[in-house]
Amino acid sequence: MLALIYLSIIATLTVTILVVALRPIAIRLKLVDKPAGRKTHKGEVPLIGGPVIWVVFTFGLLLLTSSPPWSIIAASALLVILGMVDDRWPVPARLKLLFHFLAASIVVTGNGSVIADIGIFPEAFGSEEAHFLHVLTAVLAITIAINAFNFIDGIDGLSASMALLALTHANLAFNLMYGSTPPDYAQFNVLFAGALAGFLLFNLQVFNGRKIFLGDSGSMLVGLMVAITLIDASQSEMRAGPTLPASLCLWLIAIPLTDLTTIIIRRLSRGRSPMAPDRTHLHHRIMEAGFSARRTLLVMILTSVGAFWIGYAVTTQMGELASIIAFFVFIPAFYWASLRIVFLLKALND
Repeated sequence: MLALIYLSIIATLTVTILVVALRPIAIRLKLVDKPAGRKTHKGEVPLIGGPVIWVVFTFGLLLLTSSPPWSIIAASALLVILGMVDDRWPVPARLKLLFHFLAASIVVTGNGSVIADIGIFPEAFGSEEAHFLHVLTAVLAITIAINAFNFIDGIDGLSASMALLALTHANLAFNLMYGSTPPDYAQFNVLFAGALAGFLLFNLQVFNGRKIFLGDSGSMLVGLMVAITLIDASQSEMRAGPTLPASLCLWLIAIPLTDLTTIIIRRLSRGRSPMAPDRTHLHHRIMEAGFSARRTLLVMILTSVGAFWIGYAVTTQMGELASIIAFFVFIPAFYWASLRIVFLLKALND
């Protein structure tokens, strides 16, 4: 346990040092986000969160593991490069989606990160004859996670906080269910969590005047890594030790998935591309009611915590089928409730 604490602290400090060193360089190279259109922040903010997190995480893996997961390193590098290019010269949405599938495929084929357990139909879905379906499900799941965390990255700290909560809750679930977190999983998890914590110190301006953003490179990287950790946590093919219920993984990232699902349905219903940007995400709706960005972040964090405990209770007490059904009820219920609360707050303010 003490070693994991040290690992997290070292990752956080390393991110801090790199940001201080690279921030002036990013400004000179114009790798910055400028306020325009939907972007209402002040000044030019360096988009180096993704590259810095990737460097710290990758070097941590190389130093800590005798057999580094090269497919994960390659796939994450691909997304970071794609994001950096997109931050400077916008890449068409369909081309980005193609690279998302490519990155997911690299991880699945190279790391063996397949999904053979979805919590239901263990005999039919889990059989060896369905291996192609296991691969396809994993590629789709990773691609969805990449886009979910990319989509929700609309206010300071939101995407990284959702990822940090997912990693923390996964560790907590292992401890609640089995008394401890598997050491190999905990090391991977804590290393990435420490890097995220270092980023958040700057993104939320704990160090005033040195603000940075994740950028597309960072939000896509976050989605990839969270997906990998959840597959590793829930699939017996990935580990010999204990695993988390597959359905619980949905609840670990319930808020990003809810935002992604509702935004795509809303855009398609209006005849728009599901990849077309707008300001109708859940966090935008909350801010329209008069909440500041910081208070909106707090609301989203508390909601994510609540979603985890709902999912944990249903999964452990009622089983995985009930958990999956409850999750698909949660998505429209949460969206409907958030809209009603926003309308009520607007009416009170008026």
